[in-house]
Amino acid sequence: MVDVCLSVALIRKTYNEKLKWLARLDPATKQLNFIIGQRLEDESFRESTVREVAWSLWLDRQRDFHVSSEALMNLEFVDRVPGHFQKSRVAVSFFNVEVYRKDVVANIKKQGGNFWVTSDEICNGISQCGRRFDPIVPYLINRSSVIQYWESSS
Repeated sequence: MVDVCLSVALIRKTYNEKLKWLARLDPATKQLNFIIGQRLEDESFRESTVREVAWSLWLDRQRDFHVSSEALMNLEFVDRVPGHFQKSRVAVSFFNVEVYRKDVVANIKKQGGNFWVTSDEICNGISQCGRRFDPIVPYLINRSSVIQYWESSS
């Protein structure tokens, strides 16, 4: 049985009075994904979230963002997750990530491959413009209910 240890960064902003979540386009698979870190040996789930957010978005860990000190939710289960052919022991932690300053948000928007998506797009696994999510994203979100489809409703 394979062990899967993931930390998921939940980065959200309000645009036009609508809650949106940051998703990134994987150039290899052409699928949207959240910033998800594989926990390294002797690393906490929070530390893997900080590492992945800084690296993925080219942000300064001290000035540009804050990862919540506690996970929004922790899950442990055994299941066959998307992308795996056998059942896995899965441990996943979801962390709220707050991005500081308007210029940092503007730089994220300028970076290629970043998209702000709604809750229902995430839960359904496909964006309004037809981009599909990596199947692990809607699987984890729907299994955990950490994001509800109606949260971006106006």
